[in-house]
This record gives sequence, structure tokens and C-alpha cells, in this order.
Amino acid sequence: MSTVILRSFSATKHHPSLRRAGAAPLVWIVGKEARHAVLGSGRVGGGSSMQSATNAHIEHLPHELLGGLEDPYPTMLIGPDGSGKTHVLRTFASLLEERGIPHVYVDATADDAAERIENAPPRAVLLFDNYEVAPFEVLQRAAAHLLDGAPAVGAAAESHVDSVYGTRLSRLYDQMPHLADTLGRARTLWIQPTSDEQIARIIHRASPERLDAVTVATIQQLAWGRPGWALDLLQLHRSGSLAHSPRPRIRRPYAGDLHLSSLRHPARIAETELDAPAIAAAVVLSEIGPRSRSGVFDVVGAHAEKMLSTTGMLLPVPGSPELLGVPELYAAAMQRRADPELLDATRRRTAAHLLSQEVFGIPLADREAIFCSRVLSRRDDSISTDPVLGEHHARFQQRIIGDLVSFGEGERARDLLLRLGQDGPGLSPLARARLTAVLRDARTGLQVLMVANPPRGNCDLPSVDPEVRFATLLLRARLAAEAGIPLEHDPDIAPDDEQWNDAQLVARRWNDDRPLGSDAPLLLRIALTHPLPEVALLAEQLLSLEATTVGLRYRAFSGSPVDQRISRLAINASDAQRDTLECAVAAQSIIRFLSADRAGRAPYLLGLVGCLPGASRHRIWATHLHAARTAIICGDIDRARFEWVRTSSAVPRFIPWRLRSLFASLEQMAPGETRDPDPLCGYSAQITAYFSGQLDRVSPAAFAEPVEQFAQLGGIGGIDPGELTEMPERLAIRAHLEALHAQNPLALMRAADTLESHGFWAPAAYAMQEARRIFLRRRAAGSVTATDARIAALQAETAKRVPWFDAGVLPSAPREKLTPREAETAKLAAEGLTNREIAERLRCSVRTVESHVSQARAKLGVTSREELGSRLNAAGAADFPSGVTPVFPAPARHSARGVQHAR
Repeated sequence: MSTVILRSFSATKHHPSLRRAGAAPLVWIVGKEARHAVLGSGRVGGGSSMQSATNAHIEHLPHELLGGLEDPYPTMLIGPDGSGKTHVLRTFASLLEERGIPHVYVDATADDAAERIENAPPRAVLLFDNYEVAPFEVLQRAAAHLLDGAPAVGAAAESHVDSVYGTRLSRLYDQMPHLADTLGRARTLWIQPTSDEQIARIIHRASPERLDAVTVATIQQLAWGRPGWALDLLQLHRSGSLAHSPRPRIRRPYAGDLHLSSLRHPARIAETELDAPAIAAAVVLSEIGPRSRSGVFDVVGAHAEKMLSTTGMLLPVPGSPELLGVPELYAAAMQRRADPELLDATRRRTAAHLLSQEVFGIPLADREAIFCSRVLSRRDDSISTDPVLGEHHARFQQRIIGDLVSFGEGERARDLLLRLGQDGPGLSPLARARLTAVLRDARTGLQVLMVANPPRGNCDLPSVDPEVRFATLLLRARLAAEAGIPLEHDPDIAPDDEQWNDAQLVARRWNDDRPLGSDAPLLLRIALTHPLPEVALLAEQLLSLEATTVGLRYRAFSGSPVDQRISRLAINASDAQRDTLECAVAAQSIIRFLSADRAGRAPYLLGLVGCLPGASRHRIWATHLHAARTAIICGDIDRARFEWVRTSSAVPRFIPWRLRSLFASLEQMAPGETRDPDPLCGYSAQITAYFSGQLDRVSPAAFAEPVEQFAQLGGIGGIDPGELTEMPERLAIRAHLEALHAQNPLALMRAADTLESHGFWAPAAYAMQEARRIFLRRRAAGSVTATDARIAALQAETAKRVPWFDAGVLPSAPREKLTPREAETAKLAAEGLTNREIAERLRCSVRTVESHVSQARAKLGVTSREELGSRLNAAGAADFPSGVTPVFPAPARHSARGVQHAR
């Protein structure tokens, strides 16, 4: 039996659905765009091809194709351009190679394609790639091979097929009447879009260097579920052509010059089938993002919509088929053929159309707002002639300027400000101070703020909105800290004005990096009683942040969840409260990160930043933060530091000085650099050591009972120890360390269960590994086997959740080996000899044989002599390691220091 693999078949539209007894198995792999061409060729018990179509995921297809080699019915595999069809072919070829099935791979575009097919053994498996562009002679040789009785598999993107290809197939049908009959027996499989998790695994494995989480997310968004595109995007990333902010995009305007496979087809379509208006429309649609078909029609018009749909440039969004868009890769390939003047006019017309949404009181999405701000100015006719539209344009420009300033992009913010012109509304005093600090320095920004807010004294001036007043206090404290200037008391706050003295205290303490000390009880009162919700919230977070750094939390703060309070605050927040909101969200994210509980996972973090202005920019640092947390719980501290550094560089420009200092200090998260850290101040170092497996560096005091810890260290800032309780994860860590100290394997396994329930995968593995070593010493073979199964299950679960995870890359624990005497005894036992027979052959006692067999069974994790034989056959006995490779870096061996001791 042999197989022909053809990477295209659009010409089924040229023949009816026919049958011929004894036809060879056939698998066609074609593009999703070919769906209309193949419907007549499928079958389910003689039914229509629509009934025969089934969905298939790319990782299962090679084995499914292998299993169908003996199937008398042909199969057609359908997937979109870039969906990984060539990868399926090559994987299928590897499976054939492993099984010794004769085959030959032929690229239809190669000069020797016809010769390779001609020289293939009569019933060899012919792997025929790029079939849709094959010359007539190559198609003729492949068809002849198929009709000689070889099975066949085909793959192509229908959008690559032109009329010349159809003409070639028509000629083949005239020459080979049975060909159409053979092709008519194909059944249909559809390649499903690859999930984001699968895309992440593909690019992590393909990349020669470590990829950060935001780069992976960018490629996922631009790949549209197509692994072939993802690999090309990875190459664009390596050449510096991908941008992450303010939205994922291809930075290089002429990316088509790179001649990547995913760009060649749209470049050809732009050259041969699209006119200038359609090309401009495609580029603009890729910039503003997907929309409904009627939305596309409204934006670019009927002509462009029809032309882009007909040529396959306008595609449904994976997971949201009701939305249509032009992929960035297509636009990048077409943009070099766009007429600059026509493209500019299309952008302006589209921006004016989108801006009308603001008139109805519905803010534009970040992506659309950024597009409009880049394209439009007050001098545009659509803006200057419509006062209402001009007013809304100015408002949303101010919003974009605020987003840019928040992330330190002062030059771009100034450009937009100048676009507003002299007749524009200008910026608020807070916004002017922020922009000045970014363009000049913090000292100058502080001067601008003070000039705009002089002491009011007894002047009969309108009262200042409390939210604006607190935001001004917070920004004053932030700029003073950055400039190194002591923060002066606000002269407008009277000594007996408790409300505003408390507010000033909160602003001041957020912008220094000293322990809260004696201010802690006062801050606790403010958190519980202050009438301004933002002041109470930030006071609570100040206390929670300090407590979290030692693994504790306040009992009084167990009421309303902070994220709900942040959301309520964001609903009615003005632009003046931007810094307040950013402080609250960043602080809460760090608190969750340090607590390492389940609320620190991506949905929580990304949902929290979603309430902020300019949320798309905030998602960048939140994505890095989540990735750093994931790396820590997997025991990969190097990757955690890699992501944390990127978190620190992506956070908003005006987060409080305390948070800025914390970000800088945690960049040094390296347990090996900390020698005997203070159990209180060095709690983060202790956590790092614990999760990295350096358990000999973990101090018992860092995870002691809170009462005991306070007795040793004198409490936190005068707070009554009864006000605090420990975080749940401390209980799990303490149980693990106590079981480790006691060398109790059952307690270690229970601790592993608890740790795994918290999502602490690396510590759970450390506990299991230590339990396994103890079981091994005790020669408990059954327990060793059960523990091996638990470790393997944990490894599989971790790999499912973490795309970059690879147990083989991480350091492994030492593995026990059989001694030569144990290996010799085990071999004889596996051969069926009794203990007495082995003792006579080795000239030792039966008790010694029993000891060697028991030890070998424990080390190899088997419970019977039959299993012993199979394990010995898998590897050389003397060198055979016991057990499986641990999932995570092995914890340090016991020492006299800390919670461990020598075994």
C-alpha cells in the first residue's frame, strides 16, 4: 500500500461525485477557501459531502491519516491558508519513516519534482507539497501514480488556485477518464483554527530564545489561529517588526519585502486582482479592527467590501464568525502597493465616520480612538465645519493625550496637543503638570502644578471638588518624591481638619519607601472611617501591601472585595482621578502577586486593569505580571525575573513612589544573592527560595505562627497582633516544611495535595519528590510507584496550563541507580529464579537476596518480578535510573541549617 500526498485540490468543482470500486485511498488537504469546490466529493454512506465533513485538530491529523491508509475510501483535509497543512504532511512523513513505509517527499515547485515522482517506487507513499502551483507535467506524473493504485492525501489553499490550474486539471480529466472518478471518493476533514494555547506552544518550541508573555500574546492575536502565520510572525518579531503597544501590529510598513510564505499570496492578490481603493480599504480595515459585514460596508463601501470578500482578503474572525476583518499580515503585504494619497483620504474618511459614535455618547474603543487621534486634526474639513463633531474630537483627543502621558510618551502627547490648535479646550492643571514632568522633569512639573493651584487662603473662590483636591495632593507627593524635594504641608489644610490631614498623610506615605511604623494605626482608622472612598481605599492598600510582604493580612479588611470597590470608583471617575485609579489597580495587582493566591491569575489581573483609561496599554504590564507569577509557581525564577523586569518597565509613569521602589527591588529576585535574610523584611526572598526549591535557605521564622513571629519581631508598626492573620498559603507552606523536617512521607503527600490545590505546582512536586525518596529508602515499592504516577500527572497538568513548560529543560532531582549486585540479583529474579536459586548462584544468603530484590523493586518503582523484568529490558540494569524525571527543579538537599537536616 502506498500514499500520494497532494497539497491542493480545487478542481473537484470540475467533476461530479463518482465512485469506482477498488480505488486507492485518497486524502486531499485543501484550503478553507476551497470549501465550495469540494462539497461534491465527500461521502457518508453515499450521502452528501456536507454530511461527510468532520472537524479535526491539527495535532491529531497525522495519526488519523496514518490510520486511514487501509481505508478504501479517500479523505479530503480542508484548512485555511497558514493552518499548518504542510506541517501535517511532514509529520505524517515522519510517522511513515518510523514505520518503514516507503515514501518520497516532493515539493511541486522544485525543479526536480517530476523526476522524483517518476523515480518513486510504484506503491511508495508520495508526499506532494504545493500541489496547487504544480506545472502540468508534475500533475500528470502525480495523477498517473495515483491511478496505479497508490493511496493519496492532498493539501492546498484554494485562494492560491487560479484559472490556469483549473485548465491543467481539465486536461488531465480528458487524458485520464478515471481520475475524476477516483477523486470523487474523497471524504472531508476540516482543520479547526488552532487555539491560542496551541499557538503559544508552537512558537515557544520554535523560538531559539526565550519569549516574553506579551510577545506571545501579540503573535496569538495576529495569527488568527493559524500556526503557519504564527511562525512567520515569530520571524517578524526576531527582525524587530512587531509592536505590542498600543495594540499588536506589524511595525514595518513594507513587511512584504521579507518574502515570508504567509505574505506572498496577499501580495499577489494585491498585484493582480485588487484595485487601489480596495487595497486602501484593506489596510484601513486592518487598522481599525474587525466589525460586522454591514459595518465593513459602512466604512469602506460596497465596491471594496465585495472585492475583498471575493478575493478572500476579508476573513471571519476565529471564534466570532459574525465579525469580519483583514488580517495584519495581509495588510502588511499589500501596503507597499497602496497609493499614499488614496490611503490617507480613506483613513480620514473612516476616522470621521467612527468619530460620529462619540457624538452619541458612546466612547470609541481604544483601538479606534488611537486610529482617529492619529489621523484627524481640527483643521480637517469634517471637524472644522461641524462644531458638534469638533467638540467631541477635542474631548477624545484629550483622553488619548492622558493615556500617552500616563505611559511616558510625552512627544506623541505633545503632537496631539498641537493638533488641537489654539482654539482647542486645552488641558487641565493636573494634565499639564503630568505632561510637563514627562517632557521636562518632575521639578518643573511640580512648579506647573503649584502655579495652577496657589494657596487659597481666605479668598472667596469656588470650592474645589474633593476628588480633584485629593488627586492634586497625590500628584504633588509623587512629583516631590521623584524630584527629591521634601513634601510641604498644604497651607489650605487647617491643623484641625482631620479629613484632609488624613488624606495628605495617605498621599505622603504612598510616596515614600519607609516602613509605615507608628502611622499604621492611624492609617487603619483612615481605612475604616474616611468619608472619601478613594482615600479609604488607598489607606487600606498601604496597610495590606506592607502586611502582604510578610505573608499576613488584616482581619478588618475581609469585607467588600477591593476589586469591586475599584470598579465602583472607576464608574464615576473623572480624568483627574487617573493617578488615583492607577495607584489602586497597580497596588492591588502587586498585593495579589505577592500573596500568590489564585486571585493572581490572568483573568483577575486583566479584568482589574480593564476598568482603567487606556486599558490596552495597562494589559501589557498585567500580562507580564501574571507570567512572572506563573514562572514562580513553576519554580523557574530566571523566567520570573525576565518577566518582572518587563513588568517594571511597562507600568504607568505616575504610579506612587512606594510602588516604583518595590518594582525596582523585586527585580533582584534571586535567592542565591540573599544570605540569611531577615525573616520579616526578607519574606519575598524566602518565598523566592521556597518556590525555586532552595529549601535549605528557607528560615522557619519566615513562616512561623503570626503570634510567635510578632513576639520575635515586635509586631508591625504598633498594630495589635490580633488585628492580623496569616494568609492561607502560609499554612500550606508551613505544613510542607514541618513534614519535610519530620521526614514523614504521608504528611508530605498531604502537603502536596494542599499545595496543588493552591496552584503551587513546583512546591507540590518538591514534596512528592521528597516523599518518594523516603519511600525508596524504606523499600516501599508500591508507594514509590504511586508517587511516580502522581508526579507524572502533575507534570501533564502543568504542561497543559503553561505553554512554555518543559520538564526536560529544568534541572532534575538526583535519581537512584541500582548497584551492580542489585542489578545482577534483579536480572536473575526477572528470569524466574527463586530467591534460594539466586542465593546459590551468587553464593550469598537468602536474606541478602531478599534485600537486593526489595531494594531493586523500590528503586525501579515496581511491585512484582514481572514488572521488574520489563523495566530492566527498557535500559541497562547497572545504569538504570529509578523513577521518572521530576517535573520541577529539585529542592536542595537537607542541611543542618533552616528546616532541613541530613538524611
